[in-house]
Amino acid sequence: MKRFVKLLRREQGLTLIELIAGIALFSMVAGLIYGVMLFGIRSYNQVSVENKLRDEGDLLMSAIITEMYTFGPTVVSATGKALTLSTIKDDGSQITEQISIADGKMKFNGISDIRTDITADLVEDSGFTLTCSTGAPCESGLIQIKLNLHKDYGGKPFELSLESTFGF
Repeated sequence: MKRFVKLLRREQGLTLIELIAGIALFSMVAGLIYGVMLFGIRSYNQVSVENKLRDEGDLLMSAIITEMYTFGPTVVSATGKALTLSTIKDDGSQITEQISIADGKMKFNGISDIRTDITADLVEDSGFTLTCSTGAPCESGLIQIKLNLHKDYGGKPFELSLESTFGF
């Protein structure tokens, strides 16, 4: 024990070799901590952007489905980027609603709606596919919606594909 106390009371400094070894060890530990923290921050940003895309995709899907059930069409037609809903009133007149994808946004009757105001862009292969069970005009069947969302964050592209099929 006395020997250890004597070593602690010495007033000698560190040698150059001890100093270099200490700095090398500190640099390796600091580099490892920096790498782990940077990985965590990148992962957090990636998950945040993916969650944002998923939220925006869910918003678009719910707006389409809400519009379908609110409008209550008797006839539906689809032409790739547009879904046309038509209903015939009691007096014989026809009301038409169109849901379309244009300029990277979803539009209702050619107008962007606050319900579908998103920051991501809808990529070219987004669209609608219609499968009719009754033939033309399509009074019942399945609508398949495919939405491909794209967003750049920090110079890195992020994409998300959503597909949904529902009947009418």
